[in-house]
Amino acid sequence: MFKVLLVDDEPLVLIGLQGMLDWGKLGWEIAGTARNGKEALELVGELRPDLVLCDIKMPVMGGLALAKKCQELDMGLPVFIMLTSYEEFDYVKQSINLGVLEYLVKLDLTPQSLENALRRAEHRIQRERALRAPGSAALSPASGLSQYRERFFLQLYGGLFDDGEEFRRLCGDFGLRFDSPHYVVSLGALQNRTLDTKRLATLSAGITNMAASTLPKYMPCTVTGMDLRHFSVLFPLAGLDGWEERVSAVLEKAGEVLQGYFGTPVWWAVGRTVDDILEVCESHRSAFSTLSLLSAKSPIVFCRVQPLDYHAQQVVQVQEYIRQNLGKRMSLNEVASAFNFSPNYLSQLFAQWGESGFVEFVTATRVNAAKDLMASTDLKIYEISERLGFESAFYFSKVFKKVEGISPRDYMQRVKGG
Repeated sequence: MFKVLLVDDEPLVLIGLQGMLDWGKLGWEIAGTARNGKEALELVGELRPDLVLCDIKMPVMGGLALAKKCQELDMGLPVFIMLTSYEEFDYVKQSINLGVLEYLVKLDLTPQSLENALRRAEHRIQRERALRAPGSAALSPASGLSQYRERFFLQLYGGLFDDGEEFRRLCGDFGLRFDSPHYVVSLGALQNRTLDTKRLATLSAGITNMAASTLPKYMPCTVTGMDLRHFSVLFPLAGLDGWEERVSAVLEKAGEVLQGYFGTPVWWAVGRTVDDILEVCESHRSAFSTLSLLSAKSPIVFCRVQPLDYHAQQVVQVQEYIRQNLGKRMSLNEVASAFNFSPNYLSQLFAQWGESGFVEFVTATRVNAAKDLMASTDLKIYEISERLGFESAFYFSKVFKKVEGISPRDYMQRVKGG
């Protein structure tokens, strides 16, 4: 049984979260609730929850400040999932920097999306427990430094260094040098779908640790655990001539060693090469987009997408998916899942490469579709609301008026001359 602490300054939100799921049936216990970060900090020390489900913006102390305080006090667990009313990239960046697992928009929250987030939290918790268990390599004298190094690489892969100053400072702290002319990232994907979460966490920690000790013997690289089924390998490249053959040979050999020891196949998705260490996030993202191409016949796949078309193509594909599925729920989590993206990556994709944010695009697309239906059909407002996936006619009217400045009824009368 996992323990969760619910934190929000709105009593109705706390009540809604408690009633949204059958927590006990899912293996979770609500250990307590708090109305702000200060109250929550005291309860974290007292209750030792595995997870804190927390609003970002609260009086006295907000969610990000709470996560930072727990990080400064080196409390290890809990894992954090942040709730907010806004889809803002700055929040995403700060959350990831603090090791936050998930970022959920309140208006898009459903029982299914919350349950999915809890499952991902279970994976993280089990992995942390496995790494902290007696005999784990994570309990070596350098374990604390190792965890901070892992967080550094997660920031690097997420493209979360705003400038080179912080990056250079952390490189100095960790004794890291990045002076190669080229880099490439490969994602190792564990192919075991039969184990429960606890056993998978133990297997994942073992494979990641062995990969970290085995791969550098064949070729210089750095291994970082990502989640229970994936780990990243960063290869510095002295030159590009024949690099695919060299990397492929190394991954093939490492895969044989790992499968021979653990009995679990590891497949490899390799991203594009980049010429600057601060651009390895692009290599990591292109490797992630290649995961869906892996198979038993093709356990090593190299990304072939041209860099100039890569992000624009992804945005267009997601936008088209949204247009074709307006009657479905269009939460950040659910659309990200449809494309095998993380919610944070999808948010970044729209923030950096789209003409608007994710929520803004979904809202504008639905409102434009509603206007077309009002002008070309005799559907009633509640029927349009249902057809376009709004929770209710009331919510549809509220959103429409916010965007257009008039109510749907007034707009309908205007376009039909009523």
